[in-house]
Amino acid sequence: MKRLDWDDLRLFLAIARAGTLTAAAERLQLSQPTAGRRLRGLEQACGVALFQRTPAGFRLTDEGAAMLPRAERMEEETLALERQFVGSDRALQGQLRLSSSDWFGRIVLAPHIATFVALHPQVTVELITDFRLLDLDRREADLVFRLAAFHGPDIVQRRFVHVRYGLFAARAYLDRVGPDGAAADGARHRLVSMDSRFEALPDVAWLRDRYPEARLSVRSNNREVQAEACRHGAGLAVLPRVMGAQYGLEDLTRAGDEPPGRDIWLGYHADLKRLGRLRSMVDHLSAGIGGTI
Repeated sequence: MKRLDWDDLRLFLAIARAGTLTAAAERLQLSQPTAGRRLRGLEQACGVALFQRTPAGFRLTDEGAAMLPRAERMEEETLALERQFVGSDRALQGQLRLSSSDWFGRIVLAPHIATFVALHPQVTVELITDFRLLDLDRREADLVFRLAAFHGPDIVQRRFVHVRYGLFAARAYLDRVGPDGAAADGARHRLVSMDSRFEALPDVAWLRDRYPEARLSVRSNNREVQAEACRHGAGLAVLPRVMGAQYGLEDLTRAGDEPPGRDIWLGYHADLKRLGRLRSMVDHLSAGIGGTI
């Protein structure tokens, strides 16, 4: 048996997780021909086929399934070593990868990231706006902001900021509906809301409870799509207050009857707690954004 190459084992793991050679190649930033060539080389080195090629994708063979947990343990140890060495770097230089939702990254984080890199020009910040929950153990991100607490004993986390929500509409929409704002049950209203996967969210339920007879006009899992549709007169929308203000929407929120807000959690791997650029970024964002927006 030939000596195994760790980079080829990383490819093996990526294919096992993604199910296709194309998706694995994209994740590792390889061309598909290169990924295919390296997989063939790995299988030749092992002397067995690790995947069954099917129309639905790549499936592990028995030999591949037996290899998977060992490769995963190697990956865990390699990642732990990387975090250990990176986490001991206290210099304010190098790359820092952040992850958040799209609207929070653009409206809330980006302005403060700009001031941070102006203060620390040797730091490069990569901001990934994605609904996908990136893996801190695998260093898919160094610092993550999300709408739920993290799980796992190795994650340092805390509530970062409370986001207030409000009820918004465009002035043109209100003029069209009429000065009385429509009947109390909302029969003349149209609603802009989250898509069906998020019907259980508190702010979605709040909007439906207030206007049970209103019709849905636009649904999207993207808050900025909702804000844009609302701005163009599609209907009422519950949005973060900071977003409604930026889009120039009419704030219809009544004191004592606000939509339920949400907490944004901050998290990073415990191995990175001494990483200078990470600690500086957390302090900078905490000072600039505060406890409520």
